[in-house]
Amino acid sequence: MKAGENAKKLEDLEMRAAGAVDRSAALELGARFVIAVLLGRVRLLGSLSPFGAAAVGAAPVGIRAGVTLLGAVLGTLTVWPLAGSVKYIAICALIWATLHFFARGLPKWFPMAVTFGITLVLGAVYVWDAGFALRDTAMWVVESFLAAGCVFFFDTAMRPCLKNGVRDISAGHTASVVILLGCLVMSLASASLFGVMSLGRTAAVTAILVVSYKSGLAPGCVTAAALGGAVDLAHPGAPFFLISYVLSALIAGIFARSGRLRFVLSWSCAAALSVLWCWSQVRWIPALYESFAGTVVFMLLPEKLLARVGALLPTDSAGFGFLKAREYAMDRVELCSRAFRELFEAGKAGLQTRPRENPAEIYDRASEGICRTCPGASRCWSQRYADTVEVMNGLTPILEARGSVAVSDLPAGFAGECQRVEGLVAALNAEARTFLTRRELSWRLRESRGAAADQYARVSRVLRDLALELGGDVKVETELETKLRRYLRGLAMDSSVAVFRVRGGRLRAEIRSGSMGLLTRDEAWLDKLSAVLGTRLCTSGVKDETRLTLLEAEPLAIRVGSASLRAPGEAVSGDRSLCFRTDEGVLYALLSDGMGTGEDALRMADATVRILERLLTAGVDPETALGMLTDLTLLRSDGELSGATVDLLAVHMFTGEGRLYKQGAAPSYLKRGGTVRRVNGSPIPAGTALRTPGAKLSLPAGSVLVMLSDGVTAGADDRWLRELIASRDGTDMTELAEAILAEAKSRCADRDDMTVLAVAAEERA
Repeated sequence: MKAGENAKKLEDLEMRAAGAVDRSAALELGARFVIAVLLGRVRLLGSLSPFGAAAVGAAPVGIRAGVTLLGAVLGTLTVWPLAGSVKYIAICALIWATLHFFARGLPKWFPMAVTFGITLVLGAVYVWDAGFALRDTAMWVVESFLAAGCVFFFDTAMRPCLKNGVRDISAGHTASVVILLGCLVMSLASASLFGVMSLGRTAAVTAILVVSYKSGLAPGCVTAAALGGAVDLAHPGAPFFLISYVLSALIAGIFARSGRLRFVLSWSCAAALSVLWCWSQVRWIPALYESFAGTVVFMLLPEKLLARVGALLPTDSAGFGFLKAREYAMDRVELCSRAFRELFEAGKAGLQTRPRENPAEIYDRASEGICRTCPGASRCWSQRYADTVEVMNGLTPILEARGSVAVSDLPAGFAGECQRVEGLVAALNAEARTFLTRRELSWRLRESRGAAADQYARVSRVLRDLALELGGDVKVETELETKLRRYLRGLAMDSSVAVFRVRGGRLRAEIRSGSMGLLTRDEAWLDKLSAVLGTRLCTSGVKDETRLTLLEAEPLAIRVGSASLRAPGEAVSGDRSLCFRTDEGVLYALLSDGMGTGEDALRMADATVRILERLLTAGVDPETALGMLTDLTLLRSDGELSGATVDLLAVHMFTGEGRLYKQGAAPSYLKRGGTVRRVNGSPIPAGTALRTPGAKLSLPAGSVLVMLSDGVTAGADDRWLRELIASRDGTDMTELAEAILAEAKSRCADRDDMTVLAVAAEERA
């Protein structure tokens, strides 16, 4: 039976995998068809159309080549009259037929050679008919070389689709993608909205903005030159868009790390300047419309999408060796993430089928032992079989509710006629206990297995975020490194420096030197380094005689105060609090209240705080960290964490925005201006499967947040607490926490452990 069930599960997994593959293949075919249609529509210099043939030559032999051929033919028919389209339809068809005939063992250069040869031969017929005029002959040769060369670039650009999404961020692949994008922009340049704004040029502006914002100045300018040139080729005339796009990318690239709003404003100003520069051009009004529309689309793109796109782009700030090392580490982490995800899916697949629960087993086993030797068995189980089964089924709700039955629960007629009623009831109760215990253990086992499978999914998410950070969220600032290196060289320091931006854009600088005293002997050394790097710096707090780590200083300064009282008669408090900040500029304030009092409660709270601190410090987001804590609790047998509440504040010290996560914790109190409001959370303690997302809150300068354990208010009226918080000026958080505890102590006769954690935000001096 188990072998059959396992075979069915394996078959289901294979069917799901086959369905995913089918969807992926369908999406690829659709993408190839659309791209082929757009490439077939391009008319270069008014009389050339080489890109449809190049798309057919670059397509892999098989159904993908057939779909590409169909798209290229359709695209050609949309822009050429029937007489003119015959040439390109014939070229595409002959390329497809030749490559299909020599499908096996093709060298890499063969599709390029076939495309060049067929385009050259068929084009010769039309040039001969025109008398081999100089311009027509030149265009004929150029078209043949363009078609053959674009086979290589189109194949390189679309190759990741053939390798299960394995990414390639090499310079060759990026250049190929830019060339393909330029060809598509040329096709869409003629498509307009309201007869004024070109969709292709709007898409080009958006693409240049994304590349400049995520990759930096040099890649942005290169992309602008490529797409601007492509647009100008589609509309022969003065190179207006080449000038406009490159100038705008050059100006905007300087502000790529100053936030999206400044970046977009600098692009818009540069675009307007280019229009004034080329005032005589008739296309200046559409260019302004397209630039505005492109910036709007760029501003609406979510940050996660930009980060994923940035992971596919090389930066202009790192050497090739560094890029390849980071690419290697990123791919390894992605493979690990994918492996853990597959483990999660395989584990969950085995939990889809609910365990069989048939209460009839109770009656079958009980009657087997009691009724087999009973003299009246034939009367109950043969002559009155239906009545007996109905009696047994009627006991099921009672067994489910109480776990046992009594003789009085049986119908009077059945109990009076049964010769072994006491033994039957005892056997039913014994079998019911066994059945219910087995069912409870089965569900507990399923819950534990589900928690273990969920851990794989959470680990996969952590690794995926790490791979994303390796791929696109870390940017090395080589210009700042050069400035810092020159400054230290002026101090006669032999040092190694690194300046880069971590996830979220925060600047981080590291200096390693055996002569660090040459730098720090100046009292104003930190201010001078801040002037060198152009941003206010602070130290990371890690002290090392040979290593110095500096971070961009946060605009907000956070002051924290705490106070705690243990329950009467206890040597220690069962509450645990902690505050720390990460390199990304996020402050975490954590308070955990262990169930009960004394050493046991402290052990639960301490374990909860310690695990969350390690996860959050490692860069795991709070929701994932809390989920991993819950799964760990379900997997433990001693329930050490199951009685600890979680009160977690996460606030970004650059913006003041944050979230407050509560699992079984007491309400918190937020003071902004002269108003104090209560922030409630989930009544469910940590370690349960049910959780609520964190509540959004803003903690600007001048605001105060008070977190406390449930012993402070003890469920009573909290008006006194609000009035006390509102009456304080928020300068001394420790004094505020102690005042709250003193008042709570005077109000509670039978008090529990009490802990208060007060957090105040102010502008950094």
